[in-house]
Amino acid sequence: MGKEPNNILVIKMLGVGDVVWTTPLLSNLRQGFPKAKISFLCRSFCAPVLANNPDLNEVIPFSSGSRRDQFMFIRELRRRKFDLVIDLFGSPRTAFLSRASGARTRIGFDFGYRRLFYNKVLSAKAANQGHEVEFHLFALKTLRIPVRSKELVFNLRPEETAFKERLWREWGIKAEEKIVGLAATSGCSCRRWPEQNFSVLAQKLSAKKNIRVILFWGLKSELESAQRIAKGSEAKVQIIPKTSLGQMAALLAGCDLVIGNNCGPVQIATAFKVPIINFHGPTRPLGQGPWGVPHVILRNESLSCLECNKTNCPDPKCMTGISVGQTMEAFNRLMPGRLEK
Repeated sequence: MGKEPNNILVIKMLGVGDVVWTTPLLSNLRQGFPKAKISFLCRSFCAPVLANNPDLNEVIPFSSGSRRDQFMFIRELRRRKFDLVIDLFGSPRTAFLSRASGARTRIGFDFGYRRLFYNKVLSAKAANQGHEVEFHLFALKTLRIPVRSKELVFNLRPEETAFKERLWREWGIKAEEKIVGLAATSGCSCRRWPEQNFSVLAQKLSAKKNIRVILFWGLKSELESAQRIAKGSEAKVQIIPKTSLGQMAALLAGCDLVIGNNCGPVQIATAFKVPIINFHGPTRPLGQGPWGVPHVILRNESLSCLECNKTNCPDPKCMTGISVGQTMEAFNRLMPGRLEK
């Protein structure tokens, strides 16, 4: 590559879990260029994932705005004088921002015409052979940086850990209790396990000795879903209060098991080595499943349309066909001895 870069920009503009999956790349990038300034460009709601990341100097939040706002944003990027950009997303917008940054070296993947915006083009097919974590790490090849770590990184602030401990005390959670988090969220309705299934699952888990069930949510619509699930369970389950992303991460870190859809809270939990039971249908578990933790993937294996990657489906049998019984069996495998009353 020639001269070692001094000012690096990494771009990933997608969801919370997607940003969590970039953290191994950041760790290795920092080891490869220990003196460089490393910045990360992501959507503003994802920025808290990286707020306390030791491998970054700066997180640059992006929010869509007026044309004038976007022009000012690009001008600010150019003012920073990046000499290396790594675009891990490859959308039309991120490809354009890569080029508009003015960086002399621009690394990206060969997604259609977007390849024209980079001068170091990587094969997406070659990179996309495993998990998204490995897809990101593939970008290090052209920099000749060895991969020394594949660990996810999500560092909590002391006040976020204190928030969790305070809430645990308020809820009267005892030391001997095992905490099971339920993450019924997802940006797409066809990627959600049915609410009524979560209700039955919450009831069955709550009936077991020393099991405490906690429902996670982020958006207002997800709070309403959590409330319906709790009401339908007719059991004592806790719904988390409104939290910051860091506070939610602290609560997830305090769980002994998380059960949920392919969503941000599940991916955050994996950064804290929490075992996972993960529901998949339209999504590809090899690429988007839990990373680096004990886990069970549950799918309706009778279908040929799995991993369709659709965001809309009138009859998502891939999700509705996963039973509560299968989930309880998976629970018993990950937490043996916890099914007894």
